[in-house]
Amino acid sequence: MMKILLTLLAVLAIAAGTLLAVAYGGFIDVSATGAHSQPVEWFLHTTRESAVHAAIEDLEVPPLDDPAKLRSGLVHYHSMCVVCHGAPGIEPGEIAQGLNPMPPELDAHGGGEERAKETFWVVKNGIRMTGMPAFGPTHSDESMWAITALVQRLPDLSAEEYATMVANAGLELTSGGHDHGEAGHGDEGHDDGSAPGGGGASADDTHADDTHDHGTHDHG
Repeated sequence: MMKILLTLLAVLAIAAGTLLAVAYGGFIDVSATGAHSQPVEWFLHTTRESAVHAAIEDLEVPPLDDPAKLRSGLVHYHSMCVVCHGAPGIEPGEIAQGLNPMPPELDAHGGGEERAKETFWVVKNGIRMTGMPAFGPTHSDESMWAITALVQRLPDLSAEEYATMVANAGLELTSGGHDHGEAGHGDEGHDDGSAPGGGGASADDTHADDTHDHGTHDHG
C-alpha cells in the first residue's frame, strides 16, 4: 500500500513539475496567428460544444417571428456583430481576421430550435478565449432573443434584402473595416467613423431596453 501511495505521489509531482515547466518555460505559442494542433483543436471544440449543449438543455425558445423583434435584432446585430460575423453581402471586418478561432459567418448556418438556443446562450454568456464577449451584463434577455431571431433569418436573406432592412432601420451598410489602400497603413487610409451602424440609428431603434449606446462602443 505504501509503495502504491509513493508511486501516486511521484506521478503527481512529475505532473505538477511538467505543468510549471510549461507555464514558465514559454514553450507554447500563445499568439493569435498560431494554429492549434489537431488534438488540441478537437479537445477545445468538443469541450465547448458539450458545455453549450448542457447549458441550453432547459432553455425555452419564445416566438421569434415578430417583425418588431426582427427589427430590434437587426439594429443590435448590425451595430455589434457584423464586424466579426459578417452578414449577407457584408464580409467580416479586420477584427475578425485577427481572431483565433475565426468567428463563424452566421449567414451560412441553418436555423432550428437547437440553433436558436445555442445562439441565445452564446450571445448572453460569451465564450472564453475566443473573442466572443458576453452581452448578458449589458443587454436584456428580450434583446438577446431579438438578436437570435435575426440570426435565425440570416441564411434566408439575400444581400439586397439585408441591405433594405438596414436602410429601413436608419443604419449605414458597412462592415466597420478599414480601407488601408495599396500604399500601407498610414493614418490617411483609415476611416475611423465607419463603425457598424455608427450614429445612423434613430432614438427609437428599440434600444430603450438596454443601458447601452451602440454607436459609441466597439464590441469587437
